[in-house]
Amino acid sequence: MKDIQFSFDTDRQRRGGNPWILRVAIIAIPLVVILTVLLLLARGGGDDTGKTPAVSRQEPVSVQQVEPQAHETVAPVSVPTPVAVPTPQESIKEEVVEAPAVPPEVVAEADKMIGNQPLDMVKVNGRTLSDILAEAEALNQKHEYIQARKLLEPLLKAEEIRPYSSPWLAVAGALSKTNTGLFFSDIPFPRKINHTVKRGDTLDRIANQYKTTVEAVQKSNGIPENSSVIRIGDNLRIYKGDWRIRVSRSNHLLMLCDGDDLFKVYQVGIGKQERTPNGTFVISSKVKEPEWYAPDGRVIPFGDTDNLLGTRWLALQHTTESGPGYKGLGIHGTWQPETVGTNSSNGCVRMRNADVEELYAIVPRLTPVEITD
Repeated sequence: MKDIQFSFDTDRQRRGGNPWILRVAIIAIPLVVILTVLLLLARGGGDDTGKTPAVSRQEPVSVQQVEPQAHETVAPVSVPTPVAVPTPQESIKEEVVEAPAVPPEVVAEADKMIGNQPLDMVKVNGRTLSDILAEAEALNQKHEYIQARKLLEPLLKAEEIRPYSSPWLAVAGALSKTNTGLFFSDIPFPRKINHTVKRGDTLDRIANQYKTTVEAVQKSNGIPENSSVIRIGDNLRIYKGDWRIRVSRSNHLLMLCDGDDLFKVYQVGIGKQERTPNGTFVISSKVKEPEWYAPDGRVIPFGDTDNLLGTRWLALQHTTESGPGYKGLGIHGTWQPETVGTNSSNGCVRMRNADVEELYAIVPRLTPVEITD
């Protein structure tokens, strides 16, 4: 048994050769493989900063070849795209954008038809309206009211200026300033009467004699509002007007006329829901700092925030006994000036406080009032 084993070991040694060579080979081969892989990886990383790899160059080509052009033209026919169906909001926007704008020349022609032209484009007797109004204003500043009146009055009857148009309102406003300046002064004028105070005269008696108001006599002659003192021999100048009032509901205007001539124009508010009636009336009574009799029966004193009448009240009474009775109808002031020019009252004609105070001082009781559309 020992001999056989010995012979076997010797034979194995002879066939296997040097064991150290095998060990080196076993270690070297894996090292070579690892080095080769590392070298290849190193070359691949260098391509990121250098040339584009061949695979990257081929990818766009393959995508372009696969993309079918025919499908893009057929798809809209077989399946409508969502973009083709506008939402309601998009439709509204398109209508606003596509709506044709009104040409400026059309607007100008429409303004010309109704008379609303710029003042420097309206000519009367060869002069622009803006030039004439500037001259009138200069005369008013100098208190040359008679000359300004002569300049302005013919314009309201000129064919080039339509009633209630913007040029007409500009002329009426300038004439209003001229006439009130003349009225509340002692400047001599054909419509003014010279009255010499005699024994027994009072302001009330003089005002009634000439169908005017105490306030008008006071303001026109420099008499303080809180004074009634006049002396025998004093010379008073009193404007004797043939007063009439016309109210245009559609234009929100109250026109104070001296006979047939416009004296002054005021902007007014009227009743909501057609509550301001048409018709002919007279001023039946006048009250300073009025109380207000509310529909619920309350009596609201002057100065209370719930009092709607402002600083003056001019009651209106229908001119015929058989005519409809309009209880509580009148012309009054307001603590809400922003409502002037609107339909917001309960039926009365509403004015700014300063305007109604001026009107109150000019017109006496029984002045006729006509309200029209």
